[in-house]
Amino acid sequence: MSNLLEDQDGTYRVVVNAENQHALWPEFADVPAGWDTAFGPAGRAECLDYVEVNWSTMTPTSLAAQLDQADRGRATKDNATTRLGDTITEQFAEQVRRRADATALRFRGEGLTYAELDERADRLARRLRGLGVGEESVVGVCFERSFEMVIALVAILKAGGAYLPVHPTEPQERFCYMLGRAGAQVLLTHGPLIDRIPEVDATVVNVDDPVEPTSIDADLPAPRAAADSLAYVCYTSGSTGQPKGVSVTHQGVCRLVRDGDYADFGPDETFLQLCALTFDPATFEIWGALLNGGRLVIHEPGTLSLPDLAECIKREGVSTLWLTTGLFHRMVDGHLDDLVGLRQLLAGGDVLSPAHINRVRQAHPHVRLVNGYGPTENTCFTTCHNVQEPVGETVPIGRAITGTRVYVLDEKLRPVPDGEWGQLYTAGEGLARGYLGDARKTAQQFLPDLSRSGERMYSVGDVVRVGADGALEFRGRSDDQVKVGGYRVELGEIVAALAGQPGVKEAVVIIRQDGPGGEKALVAYVVPEGDDETLVPDLRVALRERLPRHMNPAAIVVMGRFPLTRNGKIDRAALPAPDLVPREVDSEYEAPRTPVEGLLADLVADALGVEQVGVHDDFFELGGNSLIATDLLSQIRKALAVDVPATRLFFENPTVAGLAELVETTTAAAPAENAAENEQAAT
Repeated sequence: MSNLLEDQDGTYRVVVNAENQHALWPEFADVPAGWDTAFGPAGRAECLDYVEVNWSTMTPTSLAAQLDQADRGRATKDNATTRLGDTITEQFAEQVRRRADATALRFRGEGLTYAELDERADRLARRLRGLGVGEESVVGVCFERSFEMVIALVAILKAGGAYLPVHPTEPQERFCYMLGRAGAQVLLTHGPLIDRIPEVDATVVNVDDPVEPTSIDADLPAPRAAADSLAYVCYTSGSTGQPKGVSVTHQGVCRLVRDGDYADFGPDETFLQLCALTFDPATFEIWGALLNGGRLVIHEPGTLSLPDLAECIKREGVSTLWLTTGLFHRMVDGHLDDLVGLRQLLAGGDVLSPAHINRVRQAHPHVRLVNGYGPTENTCFTTCHNVQEPVGETVPIGRAITGTRVYVLDEKLRPVPDGEWGQLYTAGEGLARGYLGDARKTAQQFLPDLSRSGERMYSVGDVVRVGADGALEFRGRSDDQVKVGGYRVELGEIVAALAGQPGVKEAVVIIRQDGPGGEKALVAYVVPEGDDETLVPDLRVALRERLPRHMNPAAIVVMGRFPLTRNGKIDRAALPAPDLVPREVDSEYEAPRTPVEGLLADLVADALGVEQVGVHDDFFELGGNSLIATDLLSQIRKALAVDVPATRLFFENPTVAGLAELVETTTAAAPAENAAENEQAAT
């Protein structure tokens, strides 16, 4: 099923609404109500060039007018122009007024009340104002899970800005690209990560450093956000070779967690903060608690251990838990009984196993079990399915949540009958503003809403249908976007990274599931320009420097030419199945030097399905991933009867030598199961 806006030879027009939002629109379709033709009909490239030139700011007209009016008010120190709305800051302030002495945060056995969180956030917000942070300012945040992380988010919003999560393990080029593209002038971090921050073109602030308040920062009035003000930017994989910054508004967050019909929110709920900030379900975890007077338990930073997670749920009385699909499956397999204390369990990010869903329903019928589905562009969740009955071959993705509309349309933008497959579009209060600084891509994905005059809908790119009970069912993608380990990955971004390297004539990337354990794995195929024996190692080094770990292929296959279909296109189905764990590493094989290294090398080889592993071979370069690491660390603990520390060290030095050093310096001896779900529990 093709995307109607991807026809390079098609004829289009550029349409504009009252908010000066631009959209690409096919010439064959009538211009929707509330939109006017600004350019065209013309070719696709010409239309996109027009968008890029004429829609540079991308700020909605009504919000731009409010910001300008607020600026004039501050010039006379008159902040009477209040832009109230459904905002994170207003909702949080209401909870502070109502529940000042109630516990807002729990971390490492200590707590912060709503009043204490508010006071600490105010101090940091004044500091940020003194650094020039104001309306629509994007501020980078790079933290381990901690009190300081949440305080920073609240403070940035109080200062009128928007937060941009960046992960410390991002390649430097990507780290700097995201900050630069967003125009972030300030980056907040704290002591544990300050030495890991690369050189960036921004003011780096260590929030752990004591700073005395000054008359400058203390005297600046706090701005008031509007519902459509920018709240945060979340980067996702991009098909053009660079990540896309999804611009999420205050209204989008409030729609997600206020008056939601898919889960219970309130002061009696205890949420667990487990996701990395760069993974948008963290929005549900953090604001689902803090905008409803609930309690947010912050999990210990570092690599996640399933026993530790189970113990945390019990110790802290966690009632609402979000798990990625991979982690959900492993918790059900190994710790099903430990979910008994939950009231609500939400899972998603990839296709859920019906067998695992049914096991939870049977074991814990009192737990509200929800399949949460949705793109980042619609603020985390678009549809949810409350599983109340045993499921069959697939788990439905459910119905639209409050404040959300969904449409199933054909290639001509016509509604398809129930039971027939079509492409999913979504609209409503959760819709993001677009892609930060990328008018061309925004105009292609955020289109006129056919049912609401002047509003927009997002082209999700998923193929779905309405089932017999009215719930949506998911079939797959209509493009080159895939889910790997819970992360959304544009295969085109990996292809672009490969094609840009010397010695590569052609490149294609696909996802396969014929490796150990049937886990999804990215496989790259390249046609070289010449005969270069070092091409594959060189490509691995280049990809590590440019792409995050979850986007690095498990295998790179060199071919003389690609198989073609009768239409002359690459026949992806005919691409050969590789050994998904080949010895394509940068180091020469080095045999184990100690008994511990010998045992560890055998365990790693078994986990990866290879004959041998050298002590300096990189686990991930050999095709490993965080889910295989789950089983590997479990086997290590059992075989050596040691409690291997659940820290990020394994991911920073994922070799037999590195593991041996961990084992030999560990004093606690207690065999236990360990799990690493990198996409959810990364630092």
